Amino acid sequence: MKRLVLLSCLLVLAACAREPRRPPALAPLQPVSAPLTCNDFFPQGDWQYVHAIRFRLASGIGGGSVIGIVILHGQSIQSALTTVEGLTLFEARADSRGGIQVVRALPPFDSPHFAENLLKDIRLLFIPPLGIVKQGQLADRARVCRYETANGGTADLMETRDGCWRLHTYNPDPSRNRSVRAYSCEYTSESGLMPSQLELIAPGSSGYTLNLRLISAQRLDQQ
Repeated sequence: MKRLVLLSCLLVLAACAREPRRPPALAPLQPVSAPLTCNDFFPQGDWQYVHAIRFRLASGIGGGSVIGIVILHGQSIQSALTTVEGLTLFEARADSRGGIQVVRALPPFDSPHFAENLLKDIRLLFIPPLGIVKQGQLADRARVCRYETANGGTADLMETRDGCWRLHTYNPDPSRNRSVRAYSCEYTSESGLMPSQLELIAPGSSGYTLNLRLISAQRLDQQ
């Protein structure tokens, strides 16, 4: 139970982080043979994903694990956390406008901010940010899709040399900054670049790291 308490606190404690970050300078794209298609970084259509999730606090405490289930329907998200044995600890839905409905939340997953913060992080992992998109490259020649959002934030989505991607967000509220790294990606026209592992980092002394290992992925709108 102690590990479950730690996991539920992760997304709340991040509000204490105060590390200002600014997006790096963006240079024009250099001509290459393959164009940069921003939507290829995200799944196309409706999907169900099942991941094994492990967490670690910035203090070094952690090691707890749960099973995470994510169902995507356009901009809408349904998410659940279960034990390995199958007990549902938490279930919630977020519609395309950001409205949240908590279906089930066992203590300690019933804290006021848990659902909101968890669903925001899930949206960051699987759904393209809403906002104006610019393309360019960084000083290290990494090609970037830069999303500028209505709240003044920026999200940089970048190719990596191993054929996968990484993402950094820069927000007026530094506690909402996130870094994501995807590993072992496979590309199809249906799934986009589907990683077998994801790592999400919330920075700061009260931050946390989530590691997601893909167990299964199922296309829902072509059955």
